[in-house]
Amino acid sequence: MNISPMLAETGDKSYLDRADYLYEQKLDGVRCIAILNPNLAKTQLQARSGHDITAKFPELAELHRQVAKPAILDGELMGMNFNAIQHRIHQERAFNIRIAQFQYPITYSVFDIVSHDYDSLNTVPLIERKAILDKTLTESDTARLLAWRTGDGRELLERTIEQQLEGVMAKHIYSPYLVGKRSSNWLKIKNWKEDTYYICGLTEGENDRATTFGSLILAKRVDGRLVYVGNVGSGLTQDQLRMMLYLLEFMKGDCPFEARPDTDRPVKFWTRTELRCEVRYLEVSHNGMLRFPTFRKLVK
Repeated sequence: MNISPMLAETGDKSYLDRADYLYEQKLDGVRCIAILNPNLAKTQLQARSGHDITAKFPELAELHRQVAKPAILDGELMGMNFNAIQHRIHQERAFNIRIAQFQYPITYSVFDIVSHDYDSLNTVPLIERKAILDKTLTESDTARLLAWRTGDGRELLERTIEQQLEGVMAKHIYSPYLVGKRSSNWLKIKNWKEDTYYICGLTEGENDRATTFGSLILAKRVDGRLVYVGNVGSGLTQDQLRMMLYLLEFMKGDCPFEARPDTDRPVKFWTRTELRCEVRYLEVSHNGMLRFPTFRKLVK
């Protein structure tokens, strides 16, 4: 069985005070369909692509025990941060999976139910599916129901901004579950923007980063010249810090800017602009600097 999850369109803040919508935290993990059959003692996990990822998450192998009757659930696999879940999803070897299970624990946040006791719930309104889901899943340390609310979604959005989370999902309470389709019945209202930037150097690190580096020095190319946009250190794991330092050591160069920018912390070394990375940020300040940037990944 292959189930493609329902997808959301992008919305705006005007949807945050609608009586016909409910609101959830927008999660920053890996989408996962869980096909559960307690009668057969079987749990199957599917990624958004349809690939079977059951073996990658052994801590969820007994998820079928959390339902009394066969069910298909929709949710998201969450780690301590985005990099943690990305590390888990890319493991292939059984030994590495077992190690990663303890290094980067995950939880399954469940927000919808597609089928219950072999009956499709696709045409059942969302608000009714939520009630069925609440009665279906017994929560555990590794699989929990995602909280939701009706009424005003602005307070929830403000809370996600304070906690530097992704944003809010606004879902029409009477929406059906449209398998594999993107619909305006589900809207993602994001706090964060994403863009790619050139890596131009590293700043000195301190404390647990004393032997690696503090942050990446970033730039955007505007009208053929590099413009400094700030540094990013948040989101980098210790493994990534060591890997990036090793990689960038081979790219040392002169300062690539026309005028040396004020990088706040001392520069460890400059690099040639041969690498770019994807960065998530809240907004660009009046002086062109990224506010609350977080490293996501290297890009080609």
